[in-house]
Amino acid sequence: MKKPRPIRASIPAAAVRPSAIAIAAALALASCSSSAGGGHATSPSSVTSGTGGAVKASGCPKGTARGATSSTVTAAVSVINLSIGSLNNSTYGIPSVKDQETDWNLVADDINKSGGAGCRKVEIKFYPVNPGDAAGAQRVCLNIAAAHPYMVLDSGALTEAGYGNCIPAHKIALASEYLTQDELKKYHPYYLQIGAIPEDTIRTGTLGLKQLGYFGPAKNFKKIGVLYHTCAGSLIAAQRAALSEAGVASSNIVTYSLGCPSTEDTPAALEQAVLSFKNAGVSAVTALEITDFGVFTQIAKQQNFKPQYLFAENDIPTTSATKSANSPNPSNFDGAVDVLGGGYGEQTTPGFQPTAGTLKCNAIFSAAGKPDVYKQADGYGGLVCDYLWFFQALLNHTPQLSSDSLAGAMKSVGTVDFSYPLAPIDFSAAPAGSAYGVSYWRAADYHASCNCWQVPDPTFHKPFA
Repeated sequence: MKKPRPIRASIPAAAVRPSAIAIAAALALASCSSSAGGGHATSPSSVTSGTGGAVKASGCPKGTARGATSSTVTAAVSVINLSIGSLNNSTYGIPSVKDQETDWNLVADDINKSGGAGCRKVEIKFYPVNPGDAAGAQRVCLNIAAAHPYMVLDSGALTEAGYGNCIPAHKIALASEYLTQDELKKYHPYYLQIGAIPEDTIRTGTLGLKQLGYFGPAKNFKKIGVLYHTCAGSLIAAQRAALSEAGVASSNIVTYSLGCPSTEDTPAALEQAVLSFKNAGVSAVTALEITDFGVFTQIAKQQNFKPQYLFAENDIPTTSATKSANSPNPSNFDGAVDVLGGGYGEQTTPGFQPTAGTLKCNAIFSAAGKPDVYKQADGYGGLVCDYLWFFQALLNHTPQLSSDSLAGAMKSVGTVDFSYPLAPIDFSAAPAGSAYGVSYWRAADYHASCNCWQVPDPTFHKPFA
């Protein structure tokens, strides 16, 4: 899961989430048939529910809290309302504000029919956010804080762009996928991560690559080239530690720094990286916080350099299916592997059978005459299921209604079988007191023949100890 650069001038786009795509585009403007097998995705054997999502409450939270009554609990939801000149949500395939709100209401209604969250009916209040308008986004943050909901559910419109800190500062809980480890520490216990922190994601992905044999002779591994930006300090340290844990000798690691640019990397800088790796005898290449990696592959093709591309950031580089200037060269990128804690790739894998969590989410939208999450823009409806199931799981497992008790309840949630585009998350696997979980993992492979990512093995593997 890529995180914003400190300068916030350009936010990397996580291809599994529509919010990230819209935010990346907004901020930049303001400053996928192959032989991959199908099969049934194996859900964890010990999850919060055997049919996906969260279980019914084992007890009702006691006490009182702002944004909640004895019968209701209010969630503030940020929805994307991209507007920059002639560009809007539809420009980037993002559902309209109305469609986003419809999705949230459908899932909330389903939760309410099954007993609610913490024995309370979920009530949602929507807050449209234009991630390309910094001042406007800050005003939305302050408006949410002034309304004092019980919790804020932000799928990236505020937090990925760095606009959400006023909410935990007002001691209101906020759940998102885009929180850094520093933010989680600074605003503990009010910031809550729906999934893993990026440092853990990098470790999981790297150890997953080792388990799949990509650092061994069977995969013709010799040396790995690491392309990185210096502004990702904590992630650089995490990657170095993970490679060491995976048994990759320091003598077999070739690094190339692109500095910490305020805009995208220049083709000249990327060409020097390609030549550096080629001349050093690199057989595999990975990247850290590189948003224009497609250009690297284009140059590599020109230089007759064809490494094995390996990724461990829970972020799929843009494929040529998007027809952008940053699209990877298909033949050079063919066979790339990303070990990720998400479901991306299954939607383009022939014959793939969804997990129980995805099937449960699909049933909610099917009943309303809407397409399943694979057919929605980057699975937006699946994210809605995941955020509200997380909200429900927390309320079902916290003994006290107070907002500062939620982080302490996360470990007792256990594993939640989330819908696509997320993977199952084990909240019990994180250290005691942590306001985040640890993702299950599996690999996705890029195929030039279909210009897409596919899942060769549907099984989700448990997090590494």
